[in-house]
Amino acid sequence: MIRSIHILVYTVVFTLLLATLFSVHTASAQSAAQSSVQALTQADDRSWQLAIALGQGQRSNPLVGGENIDINYVIDFSWYGERFFFDNGDLGYTLWGTHNLSINTLVTLNNERNYYNYLTGQQFGLDSIIDNGFGMISGGSIASGLPDTEIKPTVDDHNSAEAIDRNQHTELAARDAALNGGFELLFISPYGDVQAQVLSDVSSTHDGQEAWLSWSYPWYTRNAELALTVGMEWKSRQLVGYYYGVQPDEAFVGRPAYQGDSGTNGYVRLAGRYQLGEHWMWASMVEREFLSSAITSSPIVDDDAVTTFFTGLFYNF
Repeated sequence: MIRSIHILVYTVVFTLLLATLFSVHTASAQSAAQSSVQALTQADDRSWQLAIALGQGQRSNPLVGGENIDINYVIDFSWYGERFFFDNGDLGYTLWGTHNLSINTLVTLNNERNYYNYLTGQQFGLDSIIDNGFGMISGGSIASGLPDTEIKPTVDDHNSAEAIDRNQHTELAARDAALNGGFELLFISPYGDVQAQVLSDVSSTHDGQEAWLSWSYPWYTRNAELALTVGMEWKSRQLVGYYYGVQPDEAFVGRPAYQGDSGTNGYVRLAGRYQLGEHWMWASMVEREFLSSAITSSPIVDDDAVTTFFTGLFYNF
């Protein structure tokens, strides 16, 4: 089953690359507005959008001894062509679309690695600040730099207090970023907006899969927007084991080896913005992600949820 999923996703990515070359010689008859439901929400008729914000924010780190991720500035960049699009780290191609429904194929980076390394200025994918998809690039330090470290079990490490302290201060080997590929569905209705993705690791980093589903409902006034989003995200056993597991050569008394299992996270997000002028607006968001037992049972995880918030002043070019 997993092999079949991999073959399907590899086919999608290969098709995406071929379509990129083909698009140099021909143009689609479909308009840019039909390329994605996201394009329908742009503030003007431009095919691109760029916004920069300065503010204050943070994302908590659930790993034992991990430092929280500071968010000091935000960059939002998106571009929508007739079928191709780039949206804050997601490169995609619209397979089929109407005025309120879009089915896309895309490639994107998995952001679980962010808990393990310094990635200043490289963090796409902290989800949206407002309903139409502001991506985020953090401008602060991310986690504690966790270099490659091989840890051998010892025979004299039986004191529980010392074992706990060792678990908190002994670094894990860094995990690599994974390139995901798959499909996306976007649907807009008067009852809320639905977004779903089914993704698989096409870089052979962990050979796992993930799928997520979200529902968002916006409220509008003349100068402001408020959006509530709830969703869930399923992660496969391979993904959980790679990013939250403990390999045998990393284990010791107080930190047992752990492989993990598949699990589903749930999250809720509240985001808002207030238009201050033609180019300026104030935007804020807060999100709480509830980790599955497959993740919280890991000996290197000491929190059952991840909290993200940001508030800042945006300039839209």
